[in-house]
Amino acid sequence: MRLDASWLIMAAVTVVLLAYLFSIALNALLRDAGFGVLGNAAIVTLGFFGAIQGANLYGIRFDTLLDAALASLGGAFVLLLALVFAKLGLARFF
Repeated sequence: MRLDASWLIMAAVTVVLLAYLFSIALNALLRDAGFGVLGNAAIVTLGFFGAIQGANLYGIRFDTLLDAALASLGGAFVLLLALVFAKLGLARFF
C-alpha cells in the first residue's frame, strides 16, 4: 500500500497505543509468565511491524488494510506466544 509519511506516523502511533492497552490486559492474565506492561507492548509492536516486513521480504503484498492488519496481528501474538513459552521453558530448567 502506498502511504505518505503522515499516515505512516498515525498508523505507528495507533499500533503503539493499542499494543499498550492490550498489554495491560495481557499483564493481568499472564502475571509472572509475561514481561510486564511495557515489555508486552514492545513485543506486540515489534511483532506487528515485523510480520509486515517479513511478509514483504517474501514477496507477499497486502491488497487491503484488513489483510495487512490480520496478518500483522497474527505475527504479533505468535511472537509473544513464542517468547512466553521460551520464558516458561527456561524457568522450568533454571
